[in-house]
Amino acid sequence: MLIDILLTLPILALFGAVTVRCLTPGSTDCKGEKTYTRRDLVKVFYFAVLFRLFMLLVMFLCSMLSGDEGLSGFPGKFTHWDCKHYINLTEQGYTRYIEDGRHLFLVFYPLYVWASRLVRLIIPNTIISGLTVSILSYALGCCYVYRIACERLGRDAARDSLLLLSLYPFSFFYGTIMTEGLFLLTTSAACYYASKRRWLLYGLWGALAALTRMTGILVIVPAVVELISEYWPLEKPVQFIKRLPAMAMPLLGALGYLLLNWRVDGDPFAFRAHQAHWFQGGMWISKVLRYLWDYLMGNINTSNGFAVWLPEIVLFIVFFTIIALSVRDKNIPPSMLAYAFCCLIANYSLSWLLSAGRYLSVCFPAFIFGAALMKDRPKLKQGVYIMEAVLLGVYFYAYLNGAQVM
Repeated sequence: MLIDILLTLPILALFGAVTVRCLTPGSTDCKGEKTYTRRDLVKVFYFAVLFRLFMLLVMFLCSMLSGDEGLSGFPGKFTHWDCKHYINLTEQGYTRYIEDGRHLFLVFYPLYVWASRLVRLIIPNTIISGLTVSILSYALGCCYVYRIACERLGRDAARDSLLLLSLYPFSFFYGTIMTEGLFLLTTSAACYYASKRRWLLYGLWGALAALTRMTGILVIVPAVVELISEYWPLEKPVQFIKRLPAMAMPLLGALGYLLLNWRVDGDPFAFRAHQAHWFQGGMWISKVLRYLWDYLMGNINTSNGFAVWLPEIVLFIVFFTIIALSVRDKNIPPSMLAYAFCCLIANYSLSWLLSAGRYLSVCFPAFIFGAALMKDRPKLKQGVYIMEAVLLGVYFYAYLNGAQVM
């Protein structure tokens, strides 16, 4: 009980600090460079695509050097862990992909599957169509991250944000048959348009985010902060009320997911029963942190300790610290602080957390905050880049060789 309290107190303190920033008048003002050209965005897009293709080349070389199957075994590298489920869902659909007589894979949200099936009409190969969705989504998502960072912090910080994001040790998931690339695109676009108060575009992207992952619904948080800051105090209540339907549009994405459950399983909340198969559910964050520590201590001499439990604990500390240090930076929009905080807490409130590194790869505001913290600290910046690159290589190689990196 005492440990739970001690772990909860700093989380509540950070929640209070973020809330104060969100409610402080004028805290949404920014002084960063607000101009960038279309050419800048094109460069960002091509950089992102080329970086992902480079990672695929590394993947191919690792496959050729580490196994006896040679070229024939390369496609198998794209079927690790949940990747195989997305491949099967793309090929069979939710209705026909059954295990133990149950639609267990309804827990996987549908937008990535639908996008891959759409691309598959043009590219009749499931793996290539899935990679196309992932890579193009990641590249477009980088463009939105660049726009957000550039408008708040300037071009240098925007560039550093993308480098931190791309070199993040678990960023290789952006180039696999997983939802990371699409989730980065939908959430960054929704947050960008919320910050510009373009509510219809925010709502459309927010609905797509909620169709990509359960935590996609969290894009409502920065939208609420931006909406309140735009109309507070409520001198124009009619205009405020008119904005509410667009702000709530991400709920349409969640509704679409419930309708999928109803169509496939006859129950809009069927996913809740299927989550038990995956040992998933909600849990208070202090209890999650305690079991992560217990599992680490119990596996300190095993590969799982270094593949799963150690990075999850370290990453929580790192992301928590980055958000805490960014609260006082007036160039950081409070809507992004609120979103980053909610992403961190939501991802660390799961009863069986195995993929925190992958989940946090799409917490893009944290990488923008990191770039701001490294500004005018070239040695620190260089050290962080080197450390990220080394760890990216280590965990990517471990993933390719079947380690518990998921």
